[in-house]
Amino acid sequence: MTVAEPVLRILNGRLAGTEKQLPDSGAVSIGHQFWHDVVVRDPATKGMAVDLALAPDGAAQATVLEGEAELLGSTIPVGGTAIVPPYVPLSIGGIAMAWGERGSDRWADATGLVATVPAPPPAPPSASDHAWAFAGRAGEGAAQVFTRTRLAIVAGAVGMVALASAAVPMVDALHLRGTPPERVERAMAKAGLPGLSAHEDATTGAVTVTGVVANDAQRTRAVDTLRDTGIAGSVAVLTSADLARSAVDVARMNGIQAVARPIGRTAIELRVTPMAPEDEQKLAQAVRGDVRALTRLSLRDDLPPTEDVPLKTVQDATKKVSTVVGGDPAFIQTVDGARYFPGAVMPSGHRLVAIQGNMVVFEKSGRQTRVAF
Repeated sequence: MTVAEPVLRILNGRLAGTEKQLPDSGAVSIGHQFWHDVVVRDPATKGMAVDLALAPDGAAQATVLEGEAELLGSTIPVGGTAIVPPYVPLSIGGIAMAWGERGSDRWADATGLVATVPAPPPAPPSASDHAWAFAGRAGEGAAQVFTRTRLAIVAGAVGMVALASAAVPMVDALHLRGTPPERVERAMAKAGLPGLSAHEDATTGAVTVTGVVANDAQRTRAVDTLRDTGIAGSVAVLTSADLARSAVDVARMNGIQAVARPIGRTAIELRVTPMAPEDEQKLAQAVRGDVRALTRLSLRDDLPPTEDVPLKTVQDATKKVSTVVGGDPAFIQTVDGARYFPGAVMPSGHRLVAIQGNMVVFEKSGRQTRVAF
């Protein structure tokens, strides 16, 4: 059966009757968080999400992304899939929904099947609920003891109701819980990711999270945490391994063999081949200047030199078919278009010092090599 104008309709709860146009084919995500294609902001759906994929032939398949779902009395666990016929309720957290043709008479069938779906748990009491409860307690027995004091208490309680009802929707608008960057930073700290900073773009309003995390798993956690805040933005954090790789790159750009490993979130150990103390100091300054996120650098010069294969041709340095192009300055060009000018570090680890006549001068670990071309 082909559905010409497919929609998703909420069948129960406070959002009952709400519809969302669905694409003719493809998948849509349904869940509590704002990043879903179809957002069901009901307390009962928190921590639950499904993908609903519609095929051109009118079939639909649900895949549970988070939590679990119910279909005709059967529970679909996270990662599970099920075929969902049109007008048959699928529920997450007790919120029933179905898909079908907008305006079809068969929606009555879907509504009738909702009786088999357990009712969603009641939402936690809001600020206004607490205020009304207090007003009720304050007004108990007012008919018997209608004193001026009691009237003042009741009036104050009613005022609390009005204040609570008006204040709750305005909290975010007035930034009473903090600006978006502040809220993101608090969320990151709560997720076990301290030390990250959030900055808001003045033009777009998007938030960018920067800083250093220990590993890729923490970077993924930062992405998930930002998404769960419902605040638009991106994550541009580095890992400790990124810092180590950057430090090695700085050493190699200076013609020094090096390896590095993280010894803390923003600390690394850099091992290099034996070098003079003044050269160590220059290297440390270069690394700290280029890798600014480092808070601690442990430099050791006990790395054994690798066994170098003597350069016999320019190709030994570039690892590719190459030619030397004369000019001012002259340069080496490889078959894939890469160009190396004097000062560049070759794939072999040698630094191109100069091109003099028909000779190319390379340097590595303080030793120069001349290759004819």
